[in-house]
Amino acid sequence: MKEPLVSIIVPTYNVERYVEESVESILNQTYPNVEVILIDDGSTDATPYLLKQFKDKASITLNSVNQGQGAVRNQGMNIAAGEYILFLDSDDWIEPEAVSGLVHKAIETQAEIVRFNGQSFFDGGETPKQLGDYDFSEVLEENIMYTSPNVLPKIQKSYSASPCLYLVKNSLLTENGIEFPEGILHEDEYFSTLVFLHTKKMAYINRFYYHRRYRAASTMTASTAHHKQRSFESYLKIFKLMEEDYTSSRYNEQQKDFLKRQLLSIYNGLVQSPVEPALKKQLKNIESITAKDRLRIKISRLRTKYLKGPNK
Repeated sequence: MKEPLVSIIVPTYNVERYVEESVESILNQTYPNVEVILIDDGSTDATPYLLKQFKDKASITLNSVNQGQGAVRNQGMNIAAGEYILFLDSDDWIEPEAVSGLVHKAIETQAEIVRFNGQSFFDGGETPKQLGDYDFSEVLEENIMYTSPNVLPKIQKSYSASPCLYLVKNSLLTENGIEFPEGILHEDEYFSTLVFLHTKKMAYINRFYYHRRYRAASTMTASTAHHKQRSFESYLKIFKLMEEDYTSSRYNEQQKDFLKRQLLSIYNGLVQSPVEPALKKQLKNIESITAKDRLRIKISRLRTKYLKGPNK
């Protein structure tokens, strides 16, 4: 029996220092049936030229215009022929046995998504403690098959928006029309929320298959006023997309409860965002966040501040 095809989608943009290591980690997989999809998003460095060396082992698309990661991932999903899909960021890498372990777990359990751990590391030095790892073992167990209605409660307690930390069945995405929102930051938040809302069978492997790189340049970019404003505007767009889902008749009460928790989390982040007060005025007209919700959020923030203490 032939092993099911797994499509690994890698968007690239100005990652000349890292892209070869990332792609090599896919090509070195012990699993025999992998479709490698590399899509460059209009890089201005040597990334497109480095990708060409893999032309005999991967599907390579070079976009002339930068579209953003959401659009490129959607482009990759449209190309993907695999029964399963795995996402990889182009400055990260995965363990050689990752795909094999994930697929065999998916086949064994018939799970629609298989989750796993990720390990953070800081490029060029010691990893700061505050970065932390993505370790779900305190909530999820390997020997349990999570099915509805027990999937969403477990996801709530082990939530991570990164689509790079789960193998997903392609049919789950196509049958439910799940795509990334385009032209914004933090597109993972909405995509993964939709994936989790529609998942009826979930499994977990307690292995650190994924290695996530943090870069100083990215950290500095994230601290600029322009980035903070764009981040705020992106989260507000994601909030409105989720709000539309929440007020629709598409989802049951448990799914709506999950959506409401997501809405409250994003709203809390928007309220505390370090942007100009004029931008935050948009939050006053949000109807899905009630006065009671706002009070709960305020009390939660005060409690958290109290527990941390005055000097922390």
